[in-house]
Amino acid sequence: MLAAAALILLITTPALHAQSIFNTPPNVAEQFLLAAANRDRAARGLQQLHLDPTLTQAACAHAQEMASHRDISHQFPGEPKLSERGANAGARFSLISENVAEAPIATMIHDLWMQSEGHRENLLDPSVDAVGIAVIMRDDEYYAVEDFAESVQSLSFNAQESAVASLLAKSGMQIANGKIMSEKDARHTCRMSTGYVGPRQPWYIMRYTAHSVTELPAVLRARLTSGKYHQAVVGACAESTSVPFAFYNIAVLLYP
Repeated sequence: MLAAAALILLITTPALHAQSIFNTPPNVAEQFLLAAANRDRAARGLQQLHLDPTLTQAACAHAQEMASHRDISHQFPGEPKLSERGANAGARFSLISENVAEAPIATMIHDLWMQSEGHRENLLDPSVDAVGIAVIMRDDEYYAVEDFAESVQSLSFNAQESAVASLLAKSGMQIANGKIMSEKDARHTCRMSTGYVGPRQPWYIMRYTAHSVTELPAVLRARLTSGKYHQAVVGACAESTSVPFAFYNIAVLLYP
């Protein structure tokens, strides 16, 4: 999911003179924008945003582009789009959005974003939990970028499998990894579009992708209540590298 909004702040108030963040990130303006965002989110009972270094790297690179062009945009010629910029910086996310602005006074940017529907929706999106912020000053003009994301935790295959197995065990399944199918075969089965690897045929196989391993898919939960299955095997495998969004690939095999 990708959302974005842009705003040019054309204010005639005299500019504040401040040191460029080319030298000292995070600067006072960036700290102010983070505090203001979390203040307004807290007032609405929303989770606080944490400052993510990879998103900050992406935001800073884009703010430098804006300052260089003396203009605002979400993508300049030759520049990757937002989702690719975030992924190239090393961020892992299931959703990413962006606010950009140009203004002569940095402290006005947040208020004006909050007065703009698209920017306000990005700031108050309940799904996002991370942000990268950059503010660069050039010729008495501030160029600001906020990159928001719903972050996806980096987990090993073992951690993914353990998390899903725990959910299955709470549903009454006996976890049979290593007994019915080896770890290698379970992960190989995860990578396959159909079929399975191993000596014993499962009664049901579900392969799915998810941005979280804290909940089982509804279809799988329904299967578990049928009473047909008593043992389960879990395999995790690598996500596709062809898209910038992060997710987990999981295979669950059910046995009587």
